[in-house]
Amino acid sequence: MKPISARIDDLRKEVDNLTTLREEAKSEWLRYADESIYYRNKSVAAEMRMLNLINEIEYRLTEIAELEELANGQIQPGAC
Repeated sequence: MKPISARIDDLRKEVDNLTTLREEAKSEWLRYADESIYYRNKSVAAEMRMLNLINEIEYRLTEIAELEELANGQIQPGAC
């Protein structure tokens, strides 16, 4: 059996090693958290672009439908 002081030294070394591992894990966690925020912001921006484009498409499709209705009630140039 080791003397108490040797066991204390071993435990202190283990604590130092575990502290180093904890700091590495914390650094990695913070980096991924930052990346997560970055990609979340990009995702939100892309979603907004997509929704705006959907609105633009719907607006133009509505305009096409209105123009087609208008055209069906009129004589087309060159149709005679």
